[in-house]
Amino acid sequence: MKITINGKNTAHVFRGAGMVSGNNSSRLLVDYKYEHPEKYAEIMEHIFGKDGIDVTHFKLEMGSDVNSTSGTEPCVKRYPDEKTDVTRGAGFIIAADARKINPDLKLDMLYWSEPKWVTDAEDVYAARYLWYKENLCAAYEKFGLKFDYVSISRNERDIDPEWIKYCAARLKEEKDCPYDFSEIKTVAADEDNNWFIADKMTCDPDLIKAVDVIGSHYTSHSTENAQRIAAENGMELWFSEGCPPMSYSKGTSRFGGNGLAGQNGVLDIASRITAMYPCGKMNLYEYQPVVSAYYDGVTFCHKQLITANEPWSGHYTLDSGYYMALHFSRFVKKGWRYIPEGCFFDGKKEGHTLVNAKHCIMTVCSEEGDYTSVMVNPSSEQVSYSFETENLKDSTVYLWETRGNDGGAYNENYFVRAGKIQPDNGRFEVTLKPYSMCTMSTLDTAPVQKEEKASEPMPLPYKDDYTFYPDEYITERGGMPKFTADQGGAFELVKHEGRTVLMQKILPETKAMEWGGTPDPTTSFGDDRWFDYSIAADIILADSNKAEEVYAGVGLRSFFCAPGVSGYCLFVHGNGSWRFQRGQTQLLNGKAIPAKELTLKLEAEGRSVKGYLNGEKLFDYTAEENEPVLGGGRAVLYSSFDNNIFIKTELEPIGDTPYITRYDDTDDILSYGGEWEHELMSSFSNYRRTISKGSEGAEASFTFDGTGFGMFGANDEKCVVSISIDSGADFERELPASGVRETFFLSDKMEKGSHDVRIKVVSGKIVLDGICVR
Repeated sequence: MKITINGKNTAHVFRGAGMVSGNNSSRLLVDYKYEHPEKYAEIMEHIFGKDGIDVTHFKLEMGSDVNSTSGTEPCVKRYPDEKTDVTRGAGFIIAADARKINPDLKLDMLYWSEPKWVTDAEDVYAARYLWYKENLCAAYEKFGLKFDYVSISRNERDIDPEWIKYCAARLKEEKDCPYDFSEIKTVAADEDNNWFIADKMTCDPDLIKAVDVIGSHYTSHSTENAQRIAAENGMELWFSEGCPPMSYSKGTSRFGGNGLAGQNGVLDIASRITAMYPCGKMNLYEYQPVVSAYYDGVTFCHKQLITANEPWSGHYTLDSGYYMALHFSRFVKKGWRYIPEGCFFDGKKEGHTLVNAKHCIMTVCSEEGDYTSVMVNPSSEQVSYSFETENLKDSTVYLWETRGNDGGAYNENYFVRAGKIQPDNGRFEVTLKPYSMCTMSTLDTAPVQKEEKASEPMPLPYKDDYTFYPDEYITERGGMPKFTADQGGAFELVKHEGRTVLMQKILPETKAMEWGGTPDPTTSFGDDRWFDYSIAADIILADSNKAEEVYAGVGLRSFFCAPGVSGYCLFVHGNGSWRFQRGQTQLLNGKAIPAKELTLKLEAEGRSVKGYLNGEKLFDYTAEENEPVLGGGRAVLYSSFDNNIFIKTELEPIGDTPYITRYDDTDDILSYGGEWEHELMSSFSNYRRTISKGSEGAEASFTFDGTGFGMFGANDEKCVVSISIDSGADFERELPASGVRETFFLSDKMEKGSHDVRIKVVSGKIVLDGICVR
């Protein structure tokens, strides 16, 4: 393909990369900041630094105490007369630290839902504007932050043109403000894969005047109306929320050719970024999220450029998407301009993704004549480009490439120098290997160190009586205790009767309108490798006229996979009734003497779980062989929508090996034979978004050192397997029906040492999500 690029034929300004911080996705970064400040600094440099992703636009969620996808983003103003507290949640804290790294970082904010006092107000527009205004004022008062943009519309919901015009007008005329709010630009309408706001603008000139930027989510293609209105009115179009790669490249490289191809893989996302200009005239791509600083298993998890969910050790990983992002950030600088003749995409749009592309390229240049082309080849064939340059530097161009491995480490060819070319009077040729991406630029850069700090289980025992926290945990981080991630409600440190306690803060009268779905108050903490352990909590139930509705609970071996109850859970109500559940399934229930002050305890060891209330045993439950069990998982505290108080939480290990190591079905530990179907981009409910399905005659084997193993996956149809352990006699087992991440076969308390396991499908179909060993 011939590409002619002329430095004088430029168009839109490239705005860089954006980051959406919402849905509690940044929560654990606050713990990195306090527990491992040096690792926090590294992560922040990777995100906002010039040698990292160089995020230039940071958009945070204005939280409302509802689960807006992957967790609860706390509300900074729960009552109309409450002082706004922007230390709640991670968004404003990260924004302040990011501005220290990049003083030119642009700040933006958006809402998924709003406080109930806004929704219930007699004048909703006036109340909503007050909420916006006080977020802006408090961010300036606390952190000195001036916002450059506000995204006016509710995230991915119906457009309200009258509200957009109202809010824009109020900002323009605002006088009671710490800086000039009239300079703040407006973004609308943050739709999902649509540009309906542009259609509304065609018959509403006032709506055009109220909006500075039109943004849409999860599409590289804009409409004719959107492009025309933007061009005629000096607007910009933004890809205002887009995916990072979701694929588990380390494992899928075994079965997916190179671990980069396929839907939502590295090459798909890179194609969306390069295609957004030729297909949509968009000049900013906002990743949601850049860093997954939340626990595994939440809705839409395994979706990030950087993983940071181990704040107790400081461990984090630079995932395949991070190296993809460097192809843009290291060579394409904010303020450079697109060269339209050097931007091309020949694939098709299918929903959120792009398919059937062979040529995918974007080209930008600086005023000084430097230029860069990012090229993506998601096809199985080699692709070549013949370049001719005019009015640009006639200097050496450097090539940087990302592709699959050559038999070594899965990431050995991520972001590596692939050579350099000396143009001949501005002419040269670049060839891309199949399933690869390449950046060609007059700029050069340095490689990235791929070494990382080893992952470490969070050690047991663990105790938190909330008395040791310094006051800054309340005043500087909004009452967030260590290592917790709320899925529903808000669990915060507060002063109560002269001591610090953990209190659930959301009441029915303050519960905001849902965006998607929020469970009853739930907070999870700790390590999903915890297996044999106990959790105990001292609790004071809130006063209520309806004792049967007030409850608190504890849980263990939790793994989320959707907002709500997961793991083994014990709930006790104010009237003394109790229930024991495995996830959503109730296993036992009963009635005890009602009490306001409770000590709840759960112990899990292998197949057995015991529950206690105030020292008295409620049950001793052992799962049968035809019943699934739960593997490793985090600890959980539960509450009704009441101000229940947690005085103390204690976790103790049981036995010598309380931890498990979890392996994905695509990891090298597993060998396969016979007929298997490996799904390399499945539901987020499945570990690493992968699943392997074996038909009759299919075999799998693995070897491990330890004292036990389990196999997990969602088996919803009858399956009989033959199992051999350590070359012993084969025995048949009918696998129980199991839910996502539930363990359908467990062999526990084996002799410590090396063990060989082989399974063979005798009849039916097995669904294998992974194995856990210890």
